[in-house]
Amino acid sequence: MAYFVALASAWLLLSASTALRPGRKGIFAALAYPVGWAAGELPAQAIVVQGALVGLLWWWGWPRTHWLSVVVIALALLVVAENLILVGIAFYARRIVRRALETSPQRPLTSPRPRDDHFGSWWRTALQIPFHPRNMQLIHNVVYGPERRHRLDVWRTSTTPKNAPVIFYIHGGAWTFGDKREQGRPMLHEFVERGWVAVSCNYRLAPRHPWPAQIEDVTRTLAWIKKYVANYGGDPDRVVVAGGSAGGHLAALLALSTDDPTWRPADVQGVTDWSVRGCIPFYGVLEMTGDEAHWHGLGWGLRVLLESRVVQVPFIGNEDLYRQLSPYHRINVDAPPFLVVQGGNDTLVDVNVARDFVEEFRHVAVAPVYYVELPFTQHAWDVTASPRTSATTRAAVAFATSVSAPRPGVTPALVAGYQSPPTELLVKSDADEWEPATDVAQELGPFCVVTADNPYSQQLEQWQNEARRGELLDVLHRRGVRVRPSVARDSSGTWPDEEGFALIEQSTQFARAVARAFDQSALYDVTEHEVLVRGTEDGDVLV
Repeated sequence: MAYFVALASAWLLLSASTALRPGRKGIFAALAYPVGWAAGELPAQAIVVQGALVGLLWWWGWPRTHWLSVVVIALALLVVAENLILVGIAFYARRIVRRALETSPQRPLTSPRPRDDHFGSWWRTALQIPFHPRNMQLIHNVVYGPERRHRLDVWRTSTTPKNAPVIFYIHGGAWTFGDKREQGRPMLHEFVERGWVAVSCNYRLAPRHPWPAQIEDVTRTLAWIKKYVANYGGDPDRVVVAGGSAGGHLAALLALSTDDPTWRPADVQGVTDWSVRGCIPFYGVLEMTGDEAHWHGLGWGLRVLLESRVVQVPFIGNEDLYRQLSPYHRINVDAPPFLVVQGGNDTLVDVNVARDFVEEFRHVAVAPVYYVELPFTQHAWDVTASPRTSATTRAAVAFATSVSAPRPGVTPALVAGYQSPPTELLVKSDADEWEPATDVAQELGPFCVVTADNPYSQQLEQWQNEARRGELLDVLHRRGVRVRPSVARDSSGTWPDEEGFALIEQSTQFARAVARAFDQSALYDVTEHEVLVRGTEDGDVLV
């Protein structure tokens, strides 16, 4: 029995060591995820098991051999010590998450506190079992297409209000396995308890169904949400998409290709708006060419998987195809807001994939991107209801809430208030004087004017508008955009002055993306002859 306890303790010690410092070569790389994940997510349970082993040995009969007794005690102490470190790391994730959101360079967020959880109570976290709310209504296997895997689940409660925001979750599994019932449950339970409608779907799997079957099915599911989720109390205009691993890839790709009809099923009719409000990839495969500049030694494994089982065509000679299905290579100025969450010890998706994606997003897109990097954290940490999962769930709630607020429609009164004249639109000239915008356009050429003040015409305090204005200016400066200060003055005096910026030598598309990122209904399109008011959603002139 003493030898058995010593061997079991040695295994627990190896597991905890792997969680803290996973190997990346040979057999250690192969064991890093299956061994390290269990130890990293169940450290408290490991301490209990170690105590039970020592207790069992005490009951059975403590070994009389001195060296064996010392080995058992030493191993037990090391197991407890390492797992206590892992417990501390899981709780420290709360501070990491809050700090990441609060120090974001654009649109900082405040993450809810543990006491604010609607469903993630302490005992659920302690048990780490993803129980669902008692009043949750789960509608199973709703058909969204003709294939056998075209089934989705809708989650809500008996008290979910009408026109509730929607969280669309996509499961992972290397595009070859997985099920809508298996992943993301702790987070989705919290969203549902907070009054959201949750949708999770199955999609066709490789190798039987090679790419692009997976993204086509996810796109088809989004079409179903846009057309039918209102029947379940959801608002089709307030959809946030999320997913883990391969599901994180599909979620990001869906969010970044809303204007690309390539993967839209031909038999789906009646959908004109394919947009989502935001995207939350957890440990997502955000780069799909296997470029080692991002993957740091893990890219070859991804490429082998894609070539042999998923895409089923070689990378060499099909580079454009692989870049087309890579979220990193599809980041664009119109991208919606992102919350990227990644584990620092992930041995399946290298942490630099997420870092590089976020850096590129901040360089190209204008919407905010939030990045949470969890130290000593392996792939798929959010399967269990741990303190770390609760922390990232709160981050997801804060992000999704911030991007899913209802957007008021553009009313005739609002359009009339934008018109110039009677609104006076002034821009700083080369002489540092306020001049009519059309006069400045004679000097500089056509330009667009955007503001960050009073999102969706909801009047804010002066200090709030100043903060938003500073954020807007920072976004423009980081992209090297030439700007001139502007001000729009209501001649009737019923609306306060709104300050903004004239974007010099920038396209209307870029100006619309900037205005949308700062929750504006319209912008000014200025030429030397006239000032046009354009809607930010479609770019049409508002009259």
